[in-house]
Amino acid sequence: MSGDTRTDTGVKRRYDAPKRAAKAAETRRRVIDAAHRSFVEKGYGATTVEDVAALAGVSRPTVFVSVGGKPELLRQARDIALAGDDADVPVPQRPQFIEMWREPDPGRTLDLYARNLREMHGRAAEIETVLQAAAHTDPELTGLAAEALRQRRTGAGIVVDSILEKGALREGLTRASAGDILFTLAGAETYRQLTGTCRWTPRHYERWLAAALRRELLGDKD
Repeated sequence: MSGDTRTDTGVKRRYDAPKRAAKAAETRRRVIDAAHRSFVEKGYGATTVEDVAALAGVSRPTVFVSVGGKPELLRQARDIALAGDDADVPVPQRPQFIEMWREPDPGRTLDLYARNLREMHGRAAEIETVLQAAAHTDPELTGLAAEALRQRRTGAGIVVDSILEKGALREGLTRASAGDILFTLAGAETYRQLTGTCRWTPRHYERWLAAALRRELLGDKD
């Protein structure tokens, strides 16, 4: 809401709640972006709240007020990287995934899934790697890392169910095994190995993943 407030000198000052909320949201996003950058460049353990504050151009207390401590900074940096923004819309309900769910052809569904993962991993693979590595040394992150893996396994099962609804898995492949295959091939670590160590382009990764999923889940020939 907007209204008038009175300063110590007795002079009325216009209070603009939407403007203040927008400024707070901008500060929060700047802090999260700075945390993401520092975690990826320096690692979780070596990053301090002071580092994040300096990169964001804010004070140390502002980091805590706008987002929180290091575990919360990592959690929110990961959430935004996965989604692409901070809108309150679950990833499976975003337009690129809605397109995938609505696609009637199972092969084309896997093509769209490979595209979506190429985009998502391009934003989030590095911060996912930071999380899994940090969970081995920071007990505060153990639960978050376990939840991240659980989400991946659940997501793999949902994709397999979508394929089953649209056709059938290749002969002899169970739903559980299909989920395991998809979970393994589509992981962020595979993306990082291929685009980092092996120097593949993201588009090369997308084409490989689509072909691999078609072959392993549907029995398509190369």
